[in-house]
Amino acid sequence: MTIAPEQERILTREEQAPENCWNLEALYATPEDWDKEFSQIDELLKPILALQGKLTSPAAVAETFKAEDALGRAIERLYSYAHHREDEDTGNSTNQGRSQRIMAKYTEVAAKTAWVRPEILTQSLETLKAWREDEALKPYQRSMDVLVRDKPHTLSNAEETLISTAGEVFRNPYNTFGYLTNADMTFPDVEDEKGKKRPLSQGRYITFLENRDRSVRERAFKTFYDTYIGFENTLASTLAGSVKLDNFNARVRHFDSALEAALHPDNVPVSLYDTLVDSVHEALPKFHKYLELRKQILGVDELNMWDVYVPIVPDFDIKVDWAEACQWVLEACEPLGKEYTDALKTAFTDRWIDVYENKGKRSGAYSGGCYDSFPYVLMNYQGTLDHVFTLAHELGHSMHSLLAHKTQPYRYADYTIFVAEIASTTNEALLLDYLLKKTDDPKFKAYLLNHRCEQFRGTVFRQTMFAEYERMIHEMDASGTPLTAENFSKSYYDLNAKFHGPLIKADDRISHEWSRIPHFYYNFYVYKYATGFCASQVFSQRILNNPEHRDMYLDFLRSGGSADPLDQVKKGGVDLTDRKVMTNAFESFGQSVKELSGLLLG
Repeated sequence: MTIAPEQERILTREEQAPENCWNLEALYATPEDWDKEFSQIDELLKPILALQGKLTSPAAVAETFKAEDALGRAIERLYSYAHHREDEDTGNSTNQGRSQRIMAKYTEVAAKTAWVRPEILTQSLETLKAWREDEALKPYQRSMDVLVRDKPHTLSNAEETLISTAGEVFRNPYNTFGYLTNADMTFPDVEDEKGKKRPLSQGRYITFLENRDRSVRERAFKTFYDTYIGFENTLASTLAGSVKLDNFNARVRHFDSALEAALHPDNVPVSLYDTLVDSVHEALPKFHKYLELRKQILGVDELNMWDVYVPIVPDFDIKVDWAEACQWVLEACEPLGKEYTDALKTAFTDRWIDVYENKGKRSGAYSGGCYDSFPYVLMNYQGTLDHVFTLAHELGHSMHSLLAHKTQPYRYADYTIFVAEIASTTNEALLLDYLLKKTDDPKFKAYLLNHRCEQFRGTVFRQTMFAEYERMIHEMDASGTPLTAENFSKSYYDLNAKFHGPLIKADDRISHEWSRIPHFYYNFYVYKYATGFCASQVFSQRILNNPEHRDMYLDFLRSGGSADPLDQVKKGGVDLTDRKVMTNAFESFGQSVKELSGLLLG
């Protein structure tokens, strides 16, 4: 297996072969077509503005919803094209300008329409419930249910408009954190195993921690965190500002806590969040067994935090060319049925995917697009097995979008982040099962099992530790505890020690890890990774064992955003309020650790 020739050097955008680039012309044939639709936004806004002060009947509300949908679809098309064009080459000023234009217009439209919900909600609950049953609002009953639920937490028209226009101010803690850590912060070079100085950066840090030479890992770890420590008071201030903003928003919207406020849009009870944290605590002995295996394989007297990322499957590497990666993903998804795989093939034939890295292209990977476009995928494919899993992951999102868009009207097609990670990680689980069955090579099997264990470590144990820390620091602020760098660090060190157990004698610098985690600015976001991953482990086994369960899963994907997330998942066959879902996932993790240990230790 070899990497495709296109990857031997970094190409410019102009040098990329068209078949390796996403087909954005399917969305707008020319940039002039984009400009033409952009010029029509104000016309689409007029019908909504004309209804201000008139939302006193079901017919008027239905008319507003219909106009909102037309406006929203147009803005999403414009944004999708501009966003993807900019990501092709972030240094292209034309692309930058187009993206800035649509973002400015979006902010303007949001401010001008911020009155809609508050005006509807001036009606009594009894009136809103009666309107819900009116013939004019039958297509919008889900929207009316959400409005009824939101009424106790919605402010006056003037207050909502004020908060909407203050959006830039509210983003300042995160923006400052981003500019400091991504642009202004620089790191000293780190000496590699050959004594050569190598540049250290945010993007290269984990690569250093994967180095087989332990002294290199230790030097990188200490250098990295010593740099962060030099900015600890500034970073404490930005994180404190974000936490205080979350608590402020919860108070003014009449929630008992910032956590409750963050879970409210998905109608998720705080008890689910607590159950996740408690279930992970119960499973920590299994995690510690994995750390014990890591300690044995690495042959160290004591593990430290710079030993957590280095691969423990020795001397095994694999390169997969693009065509083979695509074939693997297709064959892995065959248990989902012919309808799914036939649709998945169009990802390659219709050019949903921007495959290879080029100069100026955005790093990483994602699934994007909008209701009226392909569910586009950005990749920077390098031929590694991790990138094959990334392809499966992003296509899981894209197929979720495709099925939802085909089934649901625009208003109810967009799914929440809570369910999004289920679709992506279910595809990864199917790929893992496919590859384990495909190979007889014990080294490859060990690599795959270690991949599964690392997914659990990074997606469940680590993200749940983050989730618990988020809850902790918001409660600290609510109780009047000062959010200082010292208090942030002490709390983090203690929690990290609890999760990793006595096997790791952590260097004190890990207490400052809180200062580099962007997710702490996302308002209780990371728990969704952990719950979604645990659900996907159950879904994938159900799919592999019973075609009837496959059909329930596909119906779950088709449901888009037409119901509350927990209800969608339960209808698909997995009840996340049942602690057994978490227990079953951790049993799977424990079995993987046992099998991996048998392959590595004999």
